[in-house]
Order: sequence, then structure tokens, then C-alpha cells
Amino acid sequence: MTAQTAFFRQTTAHTNQGGFAILHGTLAPEGCVARLDGFSDPRSSSEAVAQPVAFDGPARVFSSIAEAIDGIGRGHVRSCDIILIRHDDSMDAIFATDDMTAVCSALGAHGLERVTVITDGRTGSANGAAIIGNVAPSAAAGGPIAYVNDDDIIHIDIAGRRIDVMADIEIRKGGRRKKASFAPADRYAAMLSQQS
Repeated sequence: MTAQTAFFRQTTAHTNQGGFAILHGTLAPEGCVARLDGFSDPRSSSEAVAQPVAFDGPARVFSSIAEAIDGIGRGHVRSCDIILIRHDDSMDAIFATDDMTAVCSALGAHGLERVTVITDGRTGSANGAAIIGNVAPSAAAGGPIAYVNDDDIIHIDIAGRRIDVMADIEIRKGGRRKKASFAPADRYAAMLSQQS
């Protein structure tokens, strides 16, 4: 058995960058992790389905892996879409590792190419797919990912380390706060207090 070098100097490294990148932007103000093996410049790769280093795509929003796989099977996802899987209700789900391999398999089985998967959960070990995970703050914590709707345009710039949603999230947050703070019981109580 021969000894193998685990760490290399920058001048003798296998690649000029690591396997992950941290992106920030309006979708992930506290950051997220992009697995770089799924993102490459198609001009520098022989693969026909390589993701470009900067691109836009419409969001397809799901609340679980199972829901995303079902949506893929029903034809709700097209090539060049961005699948967004958010964990709205549970902080526990964020710390469980999502099985992105199943999502990637479903995409391949339906012939979908250049689809990016974004989640506020952990991403596991799916290889070769365009995956962005650990979006922070999460949907359960009230982060911007909780307010993304289907067809919102998401801009991803791997080289610039940016991830942005082209929608006014602050307006959506305000609208949900008003609805949440004025439940039917509150309206009824307000009407009664005005009449007395």
C-alpha cells in the first residue's frame, strides 16, 4: 500500500477551486452552499447538459422531496427550471439530510436537463447534479425562501457567488404579517369593541 497525499499546495492542486462555494444574496442573506460539481461553464466542458456559471430560471416550489418527485412525474417541472424545496413547518426537517439522489434520478428518468435544485435542508451526497443547500435563514425561520412563489425568477451566479430572487420579498412578508395578525377572531373582537 502506498502513501497518498491528502493535502496539496495551491501550485500542485488537482483543481483551481474546491468542491463547494458559499453564495449570498436576496434568497440567502446568511448564505447557502453550492456543490460545484453540478455547475460548470459549458464552453469548458464536453458535457452537453453542463450548467452555465450564471443563469436565471423560474422557480418550482415544493414542501418536500416526495412532493418534488411527484411534481416531476406529473410534468410540473421543465428543463432549465429551478426546483425549490423548502421546509416550512419544521426545524427538524432542515437538519435531516434530504435524499437529492432520488430527485436527480427522477429528473434523469423524465429527460429533464439543466435543472437546479435549491433547498434549505442538507443535501446529502448526490453527485453531478446542480444542487444548492443549506439556504439560510430557512423557511421555518422566516427567511426569504419561505416567500418564493412558483414562476418567480431566481438568478444564480456561481462565479460571482450570488443567488437572488427577482421578487419583492419584503412586500410579501408584510402582506403575510397583516393576514396573520388579523385572523377572523381578531376581526370579530375589533367589531365588538367598536360597537360598545
